[in-house]
Amino acid sequence: MSERWRLRPRNPEAEAVLRRELELHPLLAQLLVQRGHCTPEQAHAFLNPRLRDGLRSPFLFRGMRCAADRIVQALARGERIAIYGDYDLDGVSGSALLYAFLRSLGTEPIVYIPDRMREGYGLHQPAIASLAQSGTGLLITVDCGAASHSQIRFATQLGLDSIVCDHHQVPAEPLPALAALNPAAPDSGFPFPGLCGAGTAFYLAWAVRSRLAEKGVTSLPDLRELLDLVTLGTIADVVPLEAENRVLVRHGLAALTEGRRLGIAALKNISRVTNVTSSAVAFRLAPRLNAIGRLGSAQAALELLVTDIPERAQQLATELQDANRQRQALEGAILKDALALCRNDPNWENRRAIVLASSEWHPGVIGIVAARLVEKFGRPTVLIANDENSGVGRGSVRSTSGVNCYRALADCAPLLTAFGGHHMAAGFSIAVEHLEAFAQAFDEAVAKQTRAPQPTVHWADAVLELDQIDPADLASCLVALEPFGPGNPEPVFFARGVRLRAAQTFGGQHLRLFAEQRGKAWPAMWFQWGDEFPPDPNSSYDVLFSIEAHSSNGEAPLRLRLLRLRPSRSVER
Repeated sequence: MSERWRLRPRNPEAEAVLRRELELHPLLAQLLVQRGHCTPEQAHAFLNPRLRDGLRSPFLFRGMRCAADRIVQALARGERIAIYGDYDLDGVSGSALLYAFLRSLGTEPIVYIPDRMREGYGLHQPAIASLAQSGTGLLITVDCGAASHSQIRFATQLGLDSIVCDHHQVPAEPLPALAALNPAAPDSGFPFPGLCGAGTAFYLAWAVRSRLAEKGVTSLPDLRELLDLVTLGTIADVVPLEAENRVLVRHGLAALTEGRRLGIAALKNISRVTNVTSSAVAFRLAPRLNAIGRLGSAQAALELLVTDIPERAQQLATELQDANRQRQALEGAILKDALALCRNDPNWENRRAIVLASSEWHPGVIGIVAARLVEKFGRPTVLIANDENSGVGRGSVRSTSGVNCYRALADCAPLLTAFGGHHMAAGFSIAVEHLEAFAQAFDEAVAKQTRAPQPTVHWADAVLELDQIDPADLASCLVALEPFGPGNPEPVFFARGVRLRAAQTFGGQHLRLFAEQRGKAWPAMWFQWGDEFPPDPNSSYDVLFSIEAHSSNGEAPLRLRLLRLRPSRSVER
């Protein structure tokens, strides 16, 4: 499918007002207006997210008061509390958050994270039975449980009360839990649906603290000390960085930079991260924290986030680093296979979605590769890892902004053993004999949500000549807009007639090089480059790129991240 490059439209009048009223740099004013912050009031609020007035009450959640009071009751009675979290970083960081919070209130909760390979996603009755046998009276889930009706009923039969903190799509049937806290539920009561599991857990901790304060308890934990954990889960789970999420992450990045947790400090050191930006979390810290859970048990990642032993923190950081290297090797091999399957598909141009399967793929890594294919081809992507022994495939789905992949899976439900997820990401299991029918059904389900195939459009915010870059001014503009992610995308710039020199591969999939225009060269990286378009140092290219204004490892004040490349020609407006 062809692609087009376009420049985003501008509103010079609104930009002029922001420059005048707020004394902003012209580029910052332009980027704010392009993101919809067109008045001085809107721009000021966006640039200065405040904890005090930027977070709405946790008691807007339906069931929050009941949940908080039950936890307060458990604390007063000395009941054993169990936290059951998902194995991805959202679940792990949210579980660590509740563990740290409850521990600061004088209790020692159990934390259970299922093994991805042995148990799979969600609540499992044997684990619940084991927790009940150990004396647990209250079960709190993090980033899972929204569709676990039978498991919650089982917990109730064993005498456990259940509080569910989840953000995944919910079935129509009400969940039989004591309280179900889910910002994505139509009747949640909370006005912002974009919180992740860790964000929802933070609101639960806030509510518990508030109820304890109302009862006259004076020695209470500082919730700001939990913002680093909220930030890890929020960025890793790729939820919109708007509203509450922007406030939480903006302040959480500062906490991560400070690095008071021993495990995070050790991980930053081994990842060569000093100044923690949203990019540093997304591309350096989160992959290492997620890797070990993708390959099996996430217990080491959880322990790293809560340990108070320096030597243990260093050991765990090294363990996570080794797991990440293993994950990278698996990812590279799967990506190579997937690209070959795409190239060899005779009906490639007519497909609305990518659906690929193999018995050679690791089920813990296919989600990352699916996301890479979405970035590359702009189509919803499903990768399925088949188990030849059981005859069951485990699938991961990643989507584009215009397609709700959970809804697409729901359309294919008769072919699936189980499924769950949300708008942009989902997972499922399927009998291998249904794969061919599923591929057709999923393509049709995506087609129902989209128009006929259109050329992929890649948008640039502004033309930025490399020889005109002022590092200090550009850095201040970009830092003011942080954190970047869905809902607040990293600015993309366009430059024409760029030469790419001194290219060196690293990590098997990436290029390190210099981008030069009219004699001015800047260091650049091209991630997930592959080998299909090696840059010719004697040719000129048009490039779309983003900028790391403060290199996260302190090596350089500015570095380009190449996003798209083509032989030089014009760009449409």
